[in-house]
Amino acid sequence: MHGQSKVINIAKEFGAGEAREQRFAIYIPSQNKNGKPVAQNKWIDKTLRLLSAIGGGATAMPPIRGAWLNRESGNLVIEESVLVYTAIDPEAFAERLTELVDLVREIGRKTGQGQMAIEFNQTFYLIDIT
Repeated sequence: MHGQSKVINIAKEFGAGEAREQRFAIYIPSQNKNGKPVAQNKWIDKTLRLLSAIGGGATAMPPIRGAWLNRESGNLVIEESVLVYTAIDPEAFAERLTELVDLVREIGRKTGQGQMAIEFNQTFYLIDIT
């Protein structure tokens, strides 16, 4: 079969009863826009609860080291964000979308962010927080 690829049905091979193709994630910051630490665990727990309601479960990745440039000060902020994600149930996602938008904005405001980062289906979005 050189040159040809075999199509593998993962659901069949593993006996999966369900497959979800859409993933939604929120980056929970560890610092505010000026580099000061924020209380991260409260927001991780709140996000896990909401995303579990949307997808039936959610995962918080261990802190991931990242950096971003503060446009106001020109300073580089290095932090350890936590990525919380779920494979969504589209109907539950649509039903709770307003609550999700409100949560992202609340995290941003209460942790002093200029922007919040989210992902949907491998597309990265920066949400301005005012």
